[in-house]
Amino acid sequence: MDDFLTGGIILLFMVCLYLIKLYNYQQETIKKQLDDINKLISSKKQSEVRLGQVSEHFAPLLKDFPYDSKNVRFLGSPIDFVVFEFEQEKIVFIEFKTGNSKESSRQKTVRKIIESGNVEYKLMTVNEEVTIK
Repeated sequence: MDDFLTGGIILLFMVCLYLIKLYNYQQETIKKQLDDINKLISSKKQSEVRLGQVSEHFAPLLKDFPYDSKNVRFLGSPIDFVVFEFEQEKIVFIEFKTGNSKESSRQKTVRKIIESGNVEYKLMTVNEEVTIK
């Protein structure tokens, strides 16, 4: 009877070791799969950002773009475009977004500055010294 009990304990111990090894293997597999998923997500986000950066250059050429493309100047950062609407005597700042992208904190700050009217025009002349008027 003692041999049977000892054999049972040894068998139970071996089953436990096997289950622990199986658990560790599954954890490693899950970790590798999560790493692969995170790499794919990162790659997709980078592609979306690049697509957005390329797309914003062509925005003034789109059929429904409401401004004359000759009056549009590309800045890229922190705001994408400045439109000089001479006939309406106004200047328009445009931030172009694609997909689910949102304004950065800096872009929100620029928008708030513009909306508050805290925008200035300075004339700078360069001779031997720089003067600001």
